[in-house]
Amino acid sequence: MNSQASATDGIPVRLLIPAIGIDVEIESLGLTEDRAMDSPKDRFNVAWYNLGARPGDNGSAVIAGHTNWKNGMTAVFDNLSQLKIGDKVSVENNNGIHTSFIVERIQVYGRDDIVPEVFNRLDGKYLNLITCAGSWDSKMNTPTQRLVVFTRMIT
Repeated sequence: MNSQASATDGIPVRLLIPAIGIDVEIESLGLTEDRAMDSPKDRFNVAWYNLGARPGDNGSAVIAGHTNWKNGMTAVFDNLSQLKIGDKVSVENNNGIHTSFIVERIQVYGRDDIVPEVFNRLDGKYLNLITCAGSWDSKMNTPTQRLVVFTRMIT
């Protein structure tokens, strides 16, 4: 059996980022009622955007996680900004296949910025990790920025 084909056939279930000590379950989520990407239900889990590419497929797979949780509690992506270019990220699927990625870029965007490459890059196999950043906007009930870690699959 071709392991690459198996990697894209399975559903992502675990995210591993050794550089910042992450080894967590992946939830599978789509859109909220207001058509925004849903977020993980637990502060220690991450969520794969299941309406996009699977990690290892051609395109931009996206995994989101929380940071700066309520009342100062820790969350899974609190240290995501500490990743460096060249750090490794791995996704395990429900078939036990690991797909590995390497960090290429880390970028902060405004909350309302439209960044098509986060979801729509089709010229390779990517995994983009996204979390909140910036200060809390109490009027909008959301942070002012988003942090995106762009990775590409290691072949």
